[in-house]
Amino acid sequence: MGTLSKSNQSLQISNNQLSLIFESTTITSPVATNPETIVLRTTNNKKVLIREPLKLLTSTTDFGFFERRLYWLVLREIRNIQVIDKFKIKPYEELRFRFHYSEIIKGHPNSNIQSAIDLIQKRTISWEDENGKHSNIVVFPMAEYWPNKGVIELTMYHAAIPVFLFLGSGYAQYGYEDALILSSKYAQLLFSNLARFRGTGVWRVTLDQLRKSVGAMDKSYDNYSALRQRVIDLSLEQINEHTSLSVTYVPMMKGRATIGIEFRIQSKILPEELEKEEKKEEMNQRLEAMFQSDIAEVVAYASNKLSQFYPSFSQQQKKAILSDTEKLKAFLRADLYVDYGYADVNPEAYVAQSVFNYKGKAKNI
Repeated sequence: MGTLSKSNQSLQISNNQLSLIFESTTITSPVATNPETIVLRTTNNKKVLIREPLKLLTSTTDFGFFERRLYWLVLREIRNIQVIDKFKIKPYEELRFRFHYSEIIKGHPNSNIQSAIDLIQKRTISWEDENGKHSNIVVFPMAEYWPNKGVIELTMYHAAIPVFLFLGSGYAQYGYEDALILSSKYAQLLFSNLARFRGTGVWRVTLDQLRKSVGAMDKSYDNYSALRQRVIDLSLEQINEHTSLSVTYVPMMKGRATIGIEFRIQSKILPEELEKEEKKEEMNQRLEAMFQSDIAEVVAYASNKLSQFYPSFSQQQKKAILSDTEKLKAFLRADLYVDYGYADVNPEAYVAQSVFNYKGKAKNI
């Protein structure tokens, strides 16, 4: 099966179903990390937005600290095959993910990694479908670790795949690096929930709902003072210092009793800059997905685009685009710029200039 470019994804066909393998570049080039506050040194990660479906956000609160880092790595890898329309989800038989331990923790702490692997292999997620059927399944029935290579491999069960890929029921979107820098389980979960409400700027939640959302179900947290001091304040200290969110809160009262919290959320990034970054990330994701698709499908897509929106292109120009890989890639990239409104004055002239005078300057959107 041909593709437009080399990729860290490998597609296999088994019994008319697809198995997709994701292999992180860190397997060959481990990254230097800090065990308390991991900051990946590869600059591309700062622009990676991950999307966490709400069904997962509400059913993964039992995941431990290192397990959640693995879980976020999985979300990072699948971002290009997540879809709003559930009918576009391919019938994957399984998804496999390979990472280097240096994306989880510094050094070579086999006991911590092995513990995380053992635990994540037992974790389940649960949900109800539109017919009211309740499902509870193990997400990663196979979780393996090769200490001599530092390689972790997770295999996702086929029934869990649609839950990870379907975004149409809502999702939280946030920066991958923002998430990974947090150094406590409560901060991790609080941040994911707060990110859901970045747009509205307010999250009102009862204390019971908050405890469930951040996994603070120990009886000691029944006391509001303990919950505030040991969970809310400590988590927000990290979130406000290290992420793109700035969060304050006020208690919601009933008489003299605190019954909930109103979080007030601001982005440190200006709204127009945030929208621009999100559009860039979405374009990058769409491009990566195209470049990893079967080349026949991509050519058909480009041919349809050329016929509908580029009538001034000559047949010779269209043939050149469809038969030359570099010109095809340049056309797809430039056409996306047009779709996102970055070349609305004269789109055809812009695309023609990008394709036929292409010098590789626009490889990174």
